[in-house]
Amino acid sequence: MTVAHGQEIPGTQLSVRVQRGGPELVEQIASEWRRLCDESGDEEVFYRPEWAQAYLRAFEPQADVIVISAWAGERLRGILPLVRRRAFVSGFPVATLTIPANVHSLRASLTVCPGEEGAATLNALWQAAKNLPQWDLINVANVVESNGLDRLVTLAAADGYRTARKRTSQTLYLPIAASSASPPDKSAQPPWLAGTRPKFRSHLRRAKRQLEEQGTLELKHYSAADPEALEKFYALEASGWKGEEGTAIRCHSSTRQFYDAVAQAAARDGYLSLDFLELNGKPIAGHFGFNLRGRYFLAKAGYDEAFRRHGPGQLLVNEILSQTRERGLREFDFVGPATWDESRWASARRTNYRVFIFRKGLYGTLLHAVRISARDAVRTLLGRREDESAPIELKSKPQGSEKEPDAESK
Repeated sequence: MTVAHGQEIPGTQLSVRVQRGGPELVEQIASEWRRLCDESGDEEVFYRPEWAQAYLRAFEPQADVIVISAWAGERLRGILPLVRRRAFVSGFPVATLTIPANVHSLRASLTVCPGEEGAATLNALWQAAKNLPQWDLINVANVVESNGLDRLVTLAAADGYRTARKRTSQTLYLPIAASSASPPDKSAQPPWLAGTRPKFRSHLRRAKRQLEEQGTLELKHYSAADPEALEKFYALEASGWKGEEGTAIRCHSSTRQFYDAVAQAAARDGYLSLDFLELNGKPIAGHFGFNLRGRYFLAKAGYDEAFRRHGPGQLLVNEILSQTRERGLREFDFVGPATWDESRWASARRTNYRVFIFRKGLYGTLLHAVRISARDAVRTLLGRREDESAPIELKSKPQGSEKEPDAESK
């Protein structure tokens, strides 16, 4: 059953609707939400309605869903989708609100229109959210700095609510200047290689030559959710350590359902990018990626560990970047926690946080004390308080013949 109510926001032309029900709420507003994403120019694929739909269908079909939406007449100007859950925080029972997403959703936020209207819309969403009944804590992971949800936390803090923002990871990305989609002359380095080290470029050339000596090496690209291509990627990803640890997509039916749904929706809207590096027709590296408005998002990757010393994943990145002009690329976003392999391509970082908003009142103050203040005090006492201004240490899972991380930095 869907329960809805709305209110006009004084001083604006906005009205806010608050609806509570099940996953069908996202289905009902998906077309307007998708139109808002396109209108706002938001390039983050992960904030689009198809991602929330895929998550709810695969992982939480019985979820208690709340959708807060802001409208100017019949035009959607902002949307904050939430899921209500019961949990425990340091032993205390808590009613939490969070975004319908998990680790497979990769990033979480809300969507608002741009400019001054967007700022007013964000404030309207917050005013409605804080007045929701029966919540103690808003707790959301995978929030990129300065996105809509991060700004909502800032509004809450200014409104006198206790908040926290804990750094969890950093993501590397490679900007590609539009004016340099191809080198000015044959002797110049392509823009995606300009910041790399000579030793790494030499490794790429050598590895490619060695593979070509074994047969035909080619890039295969799919923009459609071809079942055979998807199965080919799932098998490749599961062939290595992810399959052994049970974290590969095909290891869990719900996870497979989620990625199938995301792939189908992305193909429908024209931003799916399944890419493979194949040797004699056999995939040795693969990407489950997306290309939206010139930003390539590497959501999942896999490679054949029999070719590890050649660095097939690195070669695949290079092949994709070599099509920068054809694909209209202006950025390559590695999405996940930064690794040493990725640092050979990129140095720019985005920081991801887990954010908290505690409800006003005695219970919210208590929860903040046990979840945030007490833990921070213990870390400080033990000398483990993290300096969040310092770069997070890179994960080290190098591919290729250069096995030691320090080898590239010399």
